[in-house]
Amino acid sequence: MYKDKVKFYKSLKYRSPMSHHFSIDRAHQLDELIRHAISQSSLVARQNVQYRIEQEQVFLTGIVNSYYEKQLAQESIGRIQGVRQVHNRLNVEPVQNQVETVEIP
Repeated sequence: MYKDKVKFYKSLKYRSPMSHHFSIDRAHQLDELIRHAISQSSLVARQNVQYRIEQEQVFLTGIVNSYYEKQLAQESIGRIQGVRQVHNRLNVEPVQNQVETVEIP
């Protein structure tokens, strides 16, 4: 009986060797969801943020203005169903406060 259970579980494990790989449709759907999440965040959407997807993992790269924007990007992507892990490789480069001088006549 024990051998039958082991054989059964092993058959489940190897039943679908493609289960760990994305189908083209699923990858496209995930891409659309990520693009939508980035565009919905007004702070992140204005930044230079790129991403790539590899087997349910998302790699974020680019430049944002603050650590808050970096975290916001990661959290908005991490909430998407189907994203297993987010690798946040965004660089933070704060915008210098530029003060314009105005001459008063």
